[in-house]
Amino acid sequence: MRTTSLRDDHPRGGDAGRVPEFPAPPGDSGGRTGARTSPVGPVHLCGTWLAIHTTDQAAVLAALDLSGPVPVTMRQGEAAWNRDHHSWGLARDDHRSHGRVYVAPAIDGWTLVFGTLPETAHIDPADRSTWARRVQTLCARLSTRFGATHLYGMSCGDAWTMWCLAEAGAVRRYYEAGSGERLGGPHRAEDGYRLPDEDDELPADAYDGIDPADVDAVMARRAELFERHALPEVCYATDIAASTSVDPSVFGPDTPVSGQALLALTACGREHGVVPDPPGR
Repeated sequence: MRTTSLRDDHPRGGDAGRVPEFPAPPGDSGGRTGARTSPVGPVHLCGTWLAIHTTDQAAVLAALDLSGPVPVTMRQGEAAWNRDHHSWGLARDDHRSHGRVYVAPAIDGWTLVFGTLPETAHIDPADRSTWARRVQTLCARLSTRFGATHLYGMSCGDAWTMWCLAEAGAVRRYYEAGSGERLGGPHRAEDGYRLPDEDDELPADAYDGIDPADVDAVMARRAELFERHALPEVCYATDIAASTSVDPSVFGPDTPVSGQALLALTACGREHGVVPDPPGR
C-alpha cells in the first residue's frame, strides 16, 4: 500500500460515441430512471484516470474512439478497471489489460474515464519520457474540445503518483513522482504541499530503523518528522484532483451523480475481440 498523505481520512466498434438508452434492470434503479446504479462510495485507486470537464458522455466516447458501451453499476465498472489493471500475468502486448475502460456517469460536472488507453498502452514502462509526452498530447487534445482535461495516477503498491493538467489546448502542469518528468511551474493546487520526491529537507537518517513495508510505522515516523521539522504535508494525485476536478477516493452518498456508468471498448479491444462485460455477468 502506498504511503498516504497525512491529511487523508481515506487510504489513498462502429458505434463509437453513441450512448444507447438502457432500461433499468429490476430492483437496480436506485431511484433514477434508466440507469443501473449502486451506492456511491470511495474508489480504490490504482492506475490512471481521466477527468474531462463535461457531462456529455457521448462526446467523450467519440473523442476517445470508444465503442460498444455496456451499462454497468459504478461498482461493476470500478471492479472491471481494477481487475484489468492488476492482471499482472498478462504480457504487455496482451490487449485484455487495455481493451476496455470504465466511463463513470457525470460527477459534479466531470466525466471520469478509468483505464489504459491505446495512446499509452504499448509504451515500454521504463520509457517515462515517451509516456509523459503521449499523456500530455492526449490531455492537450481533449482540453481543446472540452476546455479542461486532467489525467491522474495512483498506485496501491507504492508511493507512485502523477498528474497532467491541461486547459484550452495546453498542458499547464505535468508531474510524475520518481521519474523526473515535469512540465510547468508549481500549480496552485500544489500550494502548501511538498511533492512526494522532495525529501531534501529531511535528515539522511529520517527513516532509520523503520521497515518500509510497515505502513503504520512509516506514517507514525513521518508525522513525527513533519512536526519536528515543521514540514508541509506531501500531496498526491487525490489531493490535486480534489482541487482541480473531483477526488474519487472520497466519493460517497452525497456525491452528485447523474447519468449511466459504462464499460466501453478501446480500439485495441475492438481489434482483438475483448469482451466489455463486467465481472460476474
